[in-house]
Amino acid sequence: MSLPTRMKTTTLVLMLAASMVLSACHFPGMGATPDLFATSAAQTVSARLTQPEVPGNVETTEPAPPVIATTEAPPTEEPLTSTVTLTPTITQTAIPCDRAGFVSDVTIPDGEELQPNESFTKTWRLKNSGSCTWTSSYALIFDSGDSMSGPASKQLTSGTVAPGATMDVSVDLTAPSSPGTYKGYWKLRNGSGVNFGIGTSGANPFWVEIKVVPNTTTVTIPMKEMESGQVESTGSTGFGRYVGDSHTDTSTQAFVSFDISAIPSDAIITKVTTKVSSYNKTGDPFGDLGALFVFKDDYGSLDASDYVGSLPGSGRLMSWSSTSSLGTETADNDMVNALQSKVGSSRFKLRFQFADDTNGDHGADYLELVTIVIKVTYYTP
Repeated sequence: MSLPTRMKTTTLVLMLAASMVLSACHFPGMGATPDLFATSAAQTVSARLTQPEVPGNVETTEPAPPVIATTEAPPTEEPLTSTVTLTPTITQTAIPCDRAGFVSDVTIPDGEELQPNESFTKTWRLKNSGSCTWTSSYALIFDSGDSMSGPASKQLTSGTVAPGATMDVSVDLTAPSSPGTYKGYWKLRNGSGVNFGIGTSGANPFWVEIKVVPNTTTVTIPMKEMESGQVESTGSTGFGRYVGDSHTDTSTQAFVSFDISAIPSDAIITKVTTKVSSYNKTGDPFGDLGALFVFKDDYGSLDASDYVGSLPGSGRLMSWSSTSSLGTETADNDMVNALQSKVGSSRFKLRFQFADDTNGDHGADYLELVTIVIKVTYYTP
């Protein structure tokens, strides 16, 4: 807007405002109170007059948007971690009233060898591991197993055994009459008749274990040469003790008789050893015919029927696989059983034969059994 135009406008506004003021002063019923409207208009005009002129073609700049202040959140604090150390609670375990602990075998350790019917005293060292004192009302009692002529019970002590103390507990026993291993189990009994033993639970017995070994006799049973001999596969017999095959591939088996009349009829055989202490060898009988086996054979007068055509699958007592093993004294339980079955008679007879009758090579492979030594160990009840 140009300056003249602005001045005209201002003059008109002032004149209008003055007219309104004058008119307001002369309206009937109105007092001296200034006209609020006129006052407001005057204030408006005054404000307009005091506003600075805005040059033409100049755009007004929009006020910048208010800046909103942001408050940063305080950093998050890591929670404090506390380490708690747990102290284990110790639980007191009540000590049972009656309990025993095994300390040692004072006499007769396990496996002690004794003679039949031999008297002995077994002594254990025990500890009172309970909380009650052992008194004269306590007893040693037989629990189970082999009693060995021991008492059913006996007084444990004539005094007292305090908790934690040890004492030696003894009982008189007798070894059985028959050979073998025997074991007897024992416990204690309190004054109220309650049995107890050793171990964590107090339920385990303590024991005595022995091995009865009788007085034995060992004899060498003699060969009866006139009752011994051989039988060939052809049926021929002879007094020699040859076993093997000949250059004609004829097989031969040896038969040997032993005198056992000196062994008592009630003897119990415990051991038998055998060896061929003297022999003569031709060819390679073990290499060509295999092992040499021994059988019990209750033959009578030797004849063709005593020859056994092939090696039996049962009844074998013992065997040798080389000439070097022939001279070794060998114990054999099958020989024990075989000889035991003949106790009470006068003869024990055996047959010797190789695994193969012949190998068909037309070569002689045989042994001459000169001396066979059999030792017998026995006892009488």
